[in-house]
Amino acid sequence: MRPYLILIFTIFLIGTINVKAQKEDERQLISIPLTTTYTPSEYNGGIQNWGITQDTSGYIYIANNYGLLEFDGATWNKYAIAGATKVRTVLVEEISNRIYVGGQKQLGYFEHTKSGISYHSLVDRIPSNVVVDEIWDLVAFNNEIYINVNGTLALLKNDQIKILDNVNDVEFITSIDDELLAGSTNGIYRLKQDSTTFELLENSEGHSYRGVSKWGNKYILFTYDGDIFYYENKKLKSIKTSIDSFLKTSKINKVLKLENQTIVLGTQNNGLVIIDKDLKPILHLTKNRGLNHRTVIALYEDDFNNLWVGLNNGICVVELGSPFSLINENVGLEGTGYSAAKLNDEIYLGTSSGVFVPNEALGDMDARAGYSVLTGSEGLVNSISILDKKLILGHHEGAFILNEGKIEEFSNETGFWGFKKFAKNKLIGGTYNGFFLFKNLDIPELDKSLKGLSESSRVFEFEDDSTLWMTHGYKGAYKIKFKSDSINQLSHYGSSDGFPSDILISVYKIDKELIFTAESGIYQYSQELDEFTPHPFLNEWFRNRHVSKIKQAGDRIFYIAGGELGLMQKKSIGIYESEEKQFKKINSYISDDLENINIINDDNILIGAKEGFILYQSILDKPIKDSYNTYLKNVDITNLDDELSSISGSFFESASIDSPKLIRFEYSAPFYDGLSDLKYSYRLKPYDESWSEWTNTNWKEYTNLPAKNYEFEVKSVNVYGNESKVSTYSFTINPRWYESELAYTLYSFIILVIFTSVLYTREKKHKTEKEILNLNKEKEIRSKEREIHEFSEKTNQEIQNLKNESLKKEIDHKNSQLASVTMHLLSKNEFVMSIRKKLGDALTTKDNSDNLSKIVRSIDKNIDEDEAWETFAHHFDQVHGNFLHKLKQEVKLTPQETKLCAYLKMNMSTKDIANLMNITIRGVELARYRLRKKLGISRKVNLVEFLDNY
Repeated sequence: MRPYLILIFTIFLIGTINVKAQKEDERQLISIPLTTTYTPSEYNGGIQNWGITQDTSGYIYIANNYGLLEFDGATWNKYAIAGATKVRTVLVEEISNRIYVGGQKQLGYFEHTKSGISYHSLVDRIPSNVVVDEIWDLVAFNNEIYINVNGTLALLKNDQIKILDNVNDVEFITSIDDELLAGSTNGIYRLKQDSTTFELLENSEGHSYRGVSKWGNKYILFTYDGDIFYYENKKLKSIKTSIDSFLKTSKINKVLKLENQTIVLGTQNNGLVIIDKDLKPILHLTKNRGLNHRTVIALYEDDFNNLWVGLNNGICVVELGSPFSLINENVGLEGTGYSAAKLNDEIYLGTSSGVFVPNEALGDMDARAGYSVLTGSEGLVNSISILDKKLILGHHEGAFILNEGKIEEFSNETGFWGFKKFAKNKLIGGTYNGFFLFKNLDIPELDKSLKGLSESSRVFEFEDDSTLWMTHGYKGAYKIKFKSDSINQLSHYGSSDGFPSDILISVYKIDKELIFTAESGIYQYSQELDEFTPHPFLNEWFRNRHVSKIKQAGDRIFYIAGGELGLMQKKSIGIYESEEKQFKKINSYISDDLENINIINDDNILIGAKEGFILYQSILDKPIKDSYNTYLKNVDITNLDDELSSISGSFFESASIDSPKLIRFEYSAPFYDGLSDLKYSYRLKPYDESWSEWTNTNWKEYTNLPAKNYEFEVKSVNVYGNESKVSTYSFTINPRWYESELAYTLYSFIILVIFTSVLYTREKKHKTEKEILNLNKEKEIRSKEREIHEFSEKTNQEIQNLKNESLKKEIDHKNSQLASVTMHLLSKNEFVMSIRKKLGDALTTKDNSDNLSKIVRSIDKNIDEDEAWETFAHHFDQVHGNFLHKLKQEVKLTPQETKLCAYLKMNMSTKDIANLMNITIRGVELARYRLRKKLGISRKVNLVEFLDNY
């Protein structure tokens, strides 16, 4: 036995003895441990479970009707044996880690291999003269295995089986206190030291034994019919116990001595009973009382001191090593637990169904005989108060007192929450509608109701004899000052007075000091400031949490914060240590309606549960197992052809895997303390960057992972928040043939050739394209140049046209001016000629002859020298490109000839020319003749055209 387990269970035994050593008239709390039930549909097997054991990793193996069951803490697996026969017994041999099984006409072992568990039959090793109908027991002792072959003892060693002829009609084989014993209808046999021979314990014959235990040198023998014997000094003595009648009708199937030295008796008809060394019953479990069936056919205690019970229909795990147990309807307590108290060695439990008291003893082991309701207390019990050694009930239907063992009503006012002592011999009760005062504590009588406050008054505490504090669930806190038993002053406090809000405020007394719990944090009242400030010590623990209940028990402070139970343990003056881990497994049981903690004594704490109460026995507390393992159980690999292969966890090594389409990891952590709260986290390096979130799922799949080196890691966290050791599996995914180095070399060469060809082709193509491009560019350039030239010419032509048009307009304008001047000259000369003619006619008169002659000569002169010609010549040269100027430079002409050239250039008629030149038409002809001669042109040449083209 492990040393620390011996210490723990010695403490457990001492605690049990201490509880039993209290006053004999003190009735004990009857509770049932926390249990977990597995049905056939959950473990996917048959109804009957004949044997249970555990391997070195913590896995549980069970002999089931359908084969071997394996439980790894997360999942159930089933393995059939040859012939698919029923398995009756199972044994894990620690050295080889083989799992030996025996059953109907079958004996063999399961062995872990790389591909999983494989079965090897040994039935052919049994001598042919032995009838092999059933293999009932397999027991390891001194590195050898002893077998019960249909009532015959056999020895298995080195896979060889030897029949032990001196023992027959064997009912069971068991190893206890370093001895191997066999029970037979012929008596009890014991294996001799350093031998394979059994010897009969003298005078033990005559009974059908089903189990044996031992205290010192004294054997305790149990028969199927419920008889119990002591065997000592070769004497067999029948023992009478308080449960004889129970055992006789129940029939004993199995006997198991636990590490805490108590004994478990599994029965055929009535579950199991645990008895102490004095054969007194400690615990009875049966159907609807912790178990789901009455017939027990297998018992086993695991490494966590849980009791595994193989039933005729299912499996139950009983947490015997836990300090927590339940008091509920399974042991006769009905309703939700609201209050509990102890008076005169009697324990009273108040629920939504009344006040219950434990019965004096287990009695006839009736499954529902643990508690009885006190007549008159039926209904909702809000509180049980012990005041001046009187038990007073705050009840939904009124106020009651326990008087001489009977419940008596002393107020029928509806809804009393609770009571406090007021003054010397008075009582104050808080109700649904304020407070009431009572006098005479022996039998309380109504004094009066307190006027001025009609709020629901459930939580209240006295600060001193004249000051009462009452807190309301959603209206804040009230300070009540009394004077002459009446309310003298009433003050209200809420969020404006230091509290975070008006809701969830309660008042308690810790170390004779009033403290106030709020929506968050814990506060104290300051008289000087008349407001609330954070408590200097307690608020540091609960500044961000709501404490719904707090209760002091000596140096310990129990509390419920956020629906979770905790304990502040005093280590030294002013120094506490908070403990919450060990309570996590029972938080789900705690009631969320009027949470309550009840101190029965230092070692028995009752917490209100949704059904009944949770019993916490601190003496049974043990260190939490901090170190445990998470095991990678299987790796299943599905390749590209959908073929499945597996690697068993017992043979994990660094592996190479070819072409996995899917890879699945299965893992587990056989930590059987708060099993349902176990969670897992994993990561695949380097694929996953970080650990996954915690999850209840115990497997993980990856698909189409690329070829690379990987390392899969998995860990778990238990209900106490402790993480397991990390389990690691390294593997390599090999590249497919087209991913090999040779393939990549070939790929590189092909790529290089292709790349080179592409480069060459592209270069050639580029060169050709470049030439074509250059030609096209040249064509395009030439085309552009032509377009530009054409455009330029067109533009120049347009410009020239515009210039010509402009010049034409200007010439037209000049011609217009020239025509105007010419017309002016013509008009002027015509006028002058007419005057000259008239004057000439007047000259015929003698008297005016001289004067008129002078006038005529003056006019002639004016006609010849009029400056109008200069103006005309100027405009003419502008229009005709300096025609007159150039003509004068090339041909020596007279002024009259110059004028004639100008007039001819203008294509004027001979008549107009004559008028302008003041000569006759004949004179014009003569002038034209002379001009031809000077210009050197013949008569055949048109003079006007010549001048026009000059």
